[in-house]
Amino acid sequence: MTDNEYNDGLGSDITEHESLARELSFLFGKDIVEQARLIDIADLNFTDEMTESIGVGIRKLKQLRDHPMAQRQWVSEQAPGLSLLLCLWIMDMNILDKIQIRSYW
Repeated sequence: MTDNEYNDGLGSDITEHESLARELSFLFGKDIVEQARLIDIADLNFTDEMTESIGVGIRKLKQLRDHPMAQRQWVSEQAPGLSLLLCLWIMDMNILDKIQIRSYW
């Protein structure tokens, strides 16, 4: 790999990361996204209740996929712990495209 190929790939990764951060910030708020960046999802001990809550949340966000403002409203009504878990899950599983359209920013 040449230096240019490496730099182009790195630039693309950074741009994609920044785009993801903006979209997640829209949905969850900057504070939740910053907290999620500090946590490694692999370090969490998920309970059955947490896993079920994530599943319910992801399904709800998918139902509201074409309505980003409704997604945002729904997330704002959830407990901060669930919002953080959902954000972590979305970041780690790279499933943002499956739960929302990119219609803002």
